[in-house]
Amino acid sequence: MTAADPSAFALRWEHDRITQARQLRTAVNPNGDRVSVGSMLDAANRQAHTQNNSACRAQARAGDSALNGAHAVAYYCLRSDDANTNSWTPQGVSGTEDAQPGAGTVNGHRAIVFSWHAGGERPTPSDTGTRLSFLDRASNRYIHVLLVVPNSAGNNYSDVTVHAGGIVWYQHYIFVAANEGGVHVFDTDNLLQLANNPKGNTSPGCETGLQNGKYCGRGYHYLLPEIGRWNNTASGTRYDSMSLERPPSGSVAFLTSEFRRDSVGRVARWRDTDMTRFSGTIHPYIAWHQPVRYVQGAFSRGCYYFNTGGGGGNRDLAWANTTGNRTPRSQLGGRGLQDLYWLRSANQLWTLTEHRGIHSRFLYGVNRPACP
Repeated sequence: MTAADPSAFALRWEHDRITQARQLRTAVNPNGDRVSVGSMLDAANRQAHTQNNSACRAQARAGDSALNGAHAVAYYCLRSDDANTNSWTPQGVSGTEDAQPGAGTVNGHRAIVFSWHAGGERPTPSDTGTRLSFLDRASNRYIHVLLVVPNSAGNNYSDVTVHAGGIVWYQHYIFVAANEGGVHVFDTDNLLQLANNPKGNTSPGCETGLQNGKYCGRGYHYLLPEIGRWNNTASGTRYDSMSLERPPSGSVAFLTSEFRRDSVGRVARWRDTDMTRFSGTIHPYIAWHQPVRYVQGAFSRGCYYFNTGGGGGNRDLAWANTTGNRTPRSQLGGRGLQDLYWLRSANQLWTLTEHRGIHSRFLYGVNRPACP
């Protein structure tokens, strides 16, 4: 890996909706109360299964499984309708161990969150919608949450449309990568609850927003409003995936990485204090050229790790140093692999596979390989 110019990247805080998101929470929620992530996880209504379940094991071990050869040490199978849908495609992954230090819990829960964009693997411009799924690792249940953007008055909202190729859950914020657009930011302190709410309507036919005096979200029980965007102001830079490095001591770093087909992209490191200040213009403090193309996810811990997928079936987890021996090493990854999340309690790197089908769509982890 060779050094890249960090000044080539610049993000400017715009479309600020911090006040409007708080106003929206007051307007929508029962009594205007704050809804905790923990209570939402307690209400999770979709059952996932791990490798301890025989049916899930059979799906993962099938001859055409996306996990064949992927070195998976743990995995989740989603509900069949989520595995088979072509209306949504999974992309980014993070979790409570990114969000918090120590035990890495939020409201006493250990959870993984993953993102979906509307439509198939290559959505058309007419496709709309982005959602998150929060999975409780104790119950293996998960729940979908629709992303929305408040209006300027803070009393209504509309759909967010973003590819969501990478996400980071940090403190009570969730950062969502938006390709050339930059990064959208959401605040879990402003969760909107439509279920069991006299002001809400959870009918799937009720379009997003205020409809006939009821707040709707196309059938979703919970919505998460945007508080603003880190807009990309530097020509030629991309924000295709994201991760977080939380060392045992020292500063926390955000990583953004680029997907490139015809050349290697770059990975950039950002101070957490910059990413969470929500004002002005920020730049990464260091950047590197990636050692491989088609990067779908990147993470650093001693060295850099990259999920590479595309280009004639290439699907590897690669890793390389920035000094000394820089020759990348690799091992086979899942077919259709995406973003990266470090489950530090197990020293595992987690990702998910995007292709639809019960043999193709998994959330899985591998032991983190030692640096070269």
